[in-house]
Amino acid sequence: MGEVSGVFMPEIRNGAEKMNMVRQERSMRLALWVIALSILLYVVLFPLSGKADTRGPAEVIKTFNAALLEAMQRADELGYSGRFKLLDPVIRNSFALSYMASQSMGRYWKTIKETEQGVLVKTYTEWSIATYARRFDGYSGERFEVVSESASDQGTVTVISKIIQPNKEGAVFNYKLRKIDGNWRIVDIQITGVSQLALTRSQFTSVIKEKGFDGLIASLKSKIAGLAQGKL
Repeated sequence: MGEVSGVFMPEIRNGAEKMNMVRQERSMRLALWVIALSILLYVVLFPLSGKADTRGPAEVIKTFNAALLEAMQRADELGYSGRFKLLDPVIRNSFALSYMASQSMGRYWKTIKETEQGVLVKTYTEWSIATYARRFDGYSGERFEVVSESASDQGTVTVISKIIQPNKEGAVFNYKLRKIDGNWRIVDIQITGVSQLALTRSQFTSVIKEKGFDGLIASLKSKIAGLAQGKL
């Protein structure tokens, strides 16, 4: 029996080594799978800090004010197109433009197609940027000041900001902000107690009732062209 067992010992050892190699490969694959899963969960649950907008409501308004002031101070140097380019990313990151576009349509928002909703949001965004690029087209020593930030009222925070002009009465802006997709964004501006979003809704619904959706888009594009040419 000793001789027989001695004959098969190499095979037994080879079999044991193969089993160990199989176990090691399985363990390595399992370890790699666990590492890959951990990385995936980390990316999903903890996004890169560079992508997260951690600004509070007042900081959003301060950033927006700073961009407006730069556009005013560099108005002649930049021209309309340069001011538009400067304000474009700041306005997109300060305002809830998709939300505001949908709210401006009132009950008509749900009656239009998804593709038409996309067209409206795109046109509304361009119109909004064009309006600021045209209106803030000069500098006479103005400065902006954030006065206060209210506590949240049913998810809405009010940030009061002033534009102060030398030897003139400044204007007061009441910015309404809500968290949209986890980020604070402007959803309305009240000036002397009047909601700009309400005014826009009144205008939009009036046009769409009379001229339909295509008429509204044509009207907005006409306004954008007029702003670019300095006619509005």
